[in-house]
Amino acid sequence: MAVFIEKTLNGLKELIDDKGRLKILRSRGNLAEVECTFSKGATDQEIALFEKKINVSLPNDYKAFLKLHNGARIFESLINGENVGGGLHILNLEEIERYMQNDFLEPQFIPIAHLLDGCYLLIDKTKISTDPNYLWFHGLIEYEPMQLNFEIFLDRYILSQGSNFWDWGIYTAENYYRTHRSED
Repeated sequence: MAVFIEKTLNGLKELIDDKGRLKILRSRGNLAEVECTFSKGATDQEIALFEKKINVSLPNDYKAFLKLHNGARIFESLINGENVGGGLHILNLEEIERYMQNDFLEPQFIPIAHLLDGCYLLIDKTKISTDPNYLWFHGLIEYEPMQLNFEIFLDRYILSQGSNFWDWGIYTAENYYRTHRSED
């Protein structure tokens, strides 16, 4: 698995300039400048200590990411060269531990990333050993299974250049134009 996630990240990094920036194509032909930053990887010992603290063995694909980068920010928006946030904030181990101490999430979930306003990417602790589709999305109210693991999510997120690819299936031509008329 490490090869898959590493290839995805290396492909993205080849597109980034020396300041961590790149231009991407957003929906409807809009160009955007974004920034990507990657933290230094976690050691096997740091990951094992974290797993011991939370009493859960993390999925292998997610651990492969942590060994490469203990946290990252992907496709944060830039306006006139200034970072205004957004994008995907993949939490580092310390941030995950802090988020898990809050009461805003159901105890079966491990928050691993933050995206959009108040939305989280979660690992379902009860599914790690039994279901390869352990990833969930928590919006403002509901929890929704994504039917993905972390490396497939990350690959698709990067391929879609930060778009909410998980919503694409609901857009038929009819409801797409009905819900996007105000953007014309």
